[in-house]
Amino acid sequence: MAMESVPPSQTLHLPRLRRRWQILFLQTLATAALILLLFRMSEVYGPCSVEFVEAGGEWCPSYEHTRGLNWADGAFDEQANDGKDGLLIPRTLLGIDSTGFSSQIVPLLLCFLITGLWIVYQTQNQRFRLWAARGTAGFIAAWAILPFIFAWGSSILAYGLHLPFGQPYDDMNHLAILFDPLQIAVELFFLGIVFAPILAGLIGIWGLSRRSLTWAVGFFLMIIGIHALLTFEGITEAVSGIGLQPLPAQIGEATLYGGLISPLALELLEIAILILLFHESGTAVIGHLEYAVMLPDASKSDPEYVRQFTNVINSHVLHTVAIIAAVALTTALALEFDGFMLNIVAVMEGSQWSGQVAESLELQLTYGKVISAGLFLLAVAGMRYVVPWQRVSGLIEAGISSLRGSRSDA
Repeated sequence: MAMESVPPSQTLHLPRLRRRWQILFLQTLATAALILLLFRMSEVYGPCSVEFVEAGGEWCPSYEHTRGLNWADGAFDEQANDGKDGLLIPRTLLGIDSTGFSSQIVPLLLCFLITGLWIVYQTQNQRFRLWAARGTAGFIAAWAILPFIFAWGSSILAYGLHLPFGQPYDDMNHLAILFDPLQIAVELFFLGIVFAPILAGLIGIWGLSRRSLTWAVGFFLMIIGIHALLTFEGITEAVSGIGLQPLPAQIGEATLYGGLISPLALELLEIAILILLFHESGTAVIGHLEYAVMLPDASKSDPEYVRQFTNVINSHVLHTVAIIAAVALTTALALEFDGFMLNIVAVMEGSQWSGQVAESLELQLTYGKVISAGLFLLAVAGMRYVVPWQRVSGLIEAGISSLRGSRSDA
């Protein structure tokens, strides 16, 4: 008697799994979170301070690529002194002639293109990859050396034998041609400040690289940490001329969503949620596919294994949306926990004392919010000994399963 099997389109083989809507949904969700994270971080950490701009400053170490490339353009153009554009990479590809989101469109498209080429490269055999690496290295070497040799040889034919540097005429000095790859590296550095984590994140999502996902998240956290350090009041007073726009020390009044959260807190919360959503969705895809790959080949067509895998990944899609929403709501509540405590005190003890405490500067500053958020987390952690959360979550999952069963029967 032949063992029961599922249709070929529903097996747990890797090519089939990569076409499943759940996998594509998680990958698309991670990609959308990554792109939105780029836009949001550019808005929050991209501008230079108003004083720096009004003083004529050209570049500050902000999360924005066009300002640094424009500065490099002017510096290279002054060194060349030949009336040509100072940048070697076309300005259209860099997006420096545009402003806002339009300056990020072409570099984003290049990131998608490079990701596709990298995935194709990874799927080739070892011989092809070896020759591709050798060909790329040979092309870079030829691009750096051959124009220098050609220019020097043409100059020798015109002026006679001479060294390619230290000559009285500009068209007899050719040593700077050898430094074109270094200039390309400088241009890619300014471009990579913003788009290196985007490229790594796309490779991690669609190339199934857990290391690339971790690197992208680490890069974002490093940028946030460096910005917070360089805009700290003590640092800005000791080192002048940085030009970064510091975040306000006070988180502000909660005026959004019925007094739940302040505008500044919402911006920072969006960045945190997008990082979490990007990393969670990307690693979920890799984890599920790794599990399927490790299964015995016979089990990949077994209906029971296929059913269990489908249930697990459907539950993960549902939990991803629900848990991220719960985390966002809980964080917003934690940031406003001080106001909640003051309202309770006002009801129990009168409003005069609570009003004085609410107006205190320490409570309004960022570390005051951190302390109140910590108290909220302690309260929530203590509730695990009072509220049977596992029982509650079990009832919720049982209700969802019964709804699915009723729909399938209908």
